Amino acid sequence: MKNRRLTWWMSWSAASVIASGCDYLSTGLDDDCEFLLTCGHFPGGDAGGTPEGCIPSESTSSVSDTCGVFVSASGDDAGDGTKAEPVKTLSAAIERAADKGGAVYACAETFVKAAEIPAGTAVFGGLDCANGWVWIGETAKTVVAPGEEGEERIALKVTRGESPARIEDVSVHAADAQVPGTSSIAVLVDGATAELARCELVAGNGADGAEGEDAPSEVPAQASPGNAGTDACTDLDTSGAPDTMLPGGAQIENACGGALSIGGGGGAGRVNNGDAGQIGQSGPFGAAGVGEPSAGAWSCGGPEPNGTGDGGADGTPGDFGKAASGLGSLSSSGYTGVSGGSGKAGTPGQGGGGGGGAKGGAAICSGAMPGAGASGGSGGPGGCGGLPGEGGGAGGASIALASVEGKVTLKDCMLKAGNGGKGGAGGDLQPGGLGGLGGVGGVGVSGSKAACDGGKGGQGGNGGPGGGGLGGPSFAIAYRGEAVKQEGQTMLQPGTPGAGGPGGSNNVSENAGAEGTAAAEQEFP
Repeated sequence: MKNRRLTWWMSWSAASVIASGCDYLSTGLDDDCEFLLTCGHFPGGDAGGTPEGCIPSESTSSVSDTCGVFVSASGDDAGDGTKAEPVKTLSAAIERAADKGGAVYACAETFVKAAEIPAGTAVFGGLDCANGWVWIGETAKTVVAPGEEGEERIALKVTRGESPARIEDVSVHAADAQVPGTSSIAVLVDGATAELARCELVAGNGADGAEGEDAPSEVPAQASPGNAGTDACTDLDTSGAPDTMLPGGAQIENACGGALSIGGGGGAGRVNNGDAGQIGQSGPFGAAGVGEPSAGAWSCGGPEPNGTGDGGADGTPGDFGKAASGLGSLSSSGYTGVSGGSGKAGTPGQGGGGGGGAKGGAAICSGAMPGAGASGGSGGPGGCGGLPGEGGGAGGASIALASVEGKVTLKDCMLKAGNGGKGGAGGDLQPGGLGGLGGVGGVGVSGSKAACDGGKGGQGGNGGPGGGGLGGPSFAIAYRGEAVKQEGQTMLQPGTPGAGGPGGSNNVSENAGAEGTAAAEQEFP
């Protein structure tokens, strides 16, 4: 950089040299201030190294073509960058200035493209290009106002480097952010030293956060019913004699993603007694119905020992998503807010217990042969748990000036932020599915009792609703690292922060996101 600047300096006219107080007419190099890098206006001096006579606000006449590159909205990027043939875009002017040395001089017109200013670059705006390129920055400024294309609204960015950057008499307007959750930032200084004089930095509104995705609106299908038991004397073995044991209805499963709910199998019917049913599975067990004993009272659902399988307990509702809170984070790519947490799925309902089997007898089947009693029906499996809603996205920020590990000085500037975006609503939950009905017990014959029904499966637990997203903040200045220095009549005006997004399912769990923050200055960790 120094060698490039030195070459540029040595191309200056003798008149410019004399005006600057340096001795280019010396016969030797011992007293050549430009060669020895001792001139007071060399890089690191006033305006980041801009020489005397090349700072428009300090001159009553137009600056020389030798000072740098000139840019007008009516120019042509194929031009030579002089006042007679200015380039059209700030990006082209900045690139030319970096190649040849010198500053950028911009008309008091509107430029509709975002731009990046490398460290070590000076940009002077507020020039009347229709009347000799004289400075009119007190009454009219160069306006940088990009349109709404792209995702993140950063109108002007100063990139990191060791040499200082300077911006004078520029009005930067960031557009309203359009993509959900994105921010509007007028100027972002990324790890650079920058001085802004008589500038206006105006941020647009941050975009509202994205809505959390809802769980499916359809309730999970009801679980299949349990299997029926077998009637007494139904089957004969190969000899023609009745079976002495009839198995109960087989257990039945309901697959719910990675979880199972199982209805307990029905109790077998036997000649001298009935077996108890099996317990339902998944979660707290569904109690099985007892089987008919060889002696003593027994019934299906009466006050005596109960042979009907118990219904399964309902599943547990899923945890709701955490509400978003906090400040968010600031980086070289802009602002990132806090999204709401996603809910958790509900657990499946418990399977119902299997019904108890009945006893048979010595003479209940044809031929007066002993046969097994009817067998119990199996329990219905529990319903699947509901799926959760996703968390709502954070609202976008509105920031007039963001400094990330930069060293920024403002002189007589006006900073105005817009409004932060609203946080996105959390996604709605899905209710749990109904459990399956219990299988019917088998029918008795010749005075034997009917076997008992299986219990109904429990309902699946509801899914958890998503948490609401954090409302977007509004800051005139947001910084991480060194605080921004303010000189002269600098004015800071924040806007209104965005509201937090409501929790899912009409905020049933009261997990709305927090409102954003508004401040003239805000430090980030």
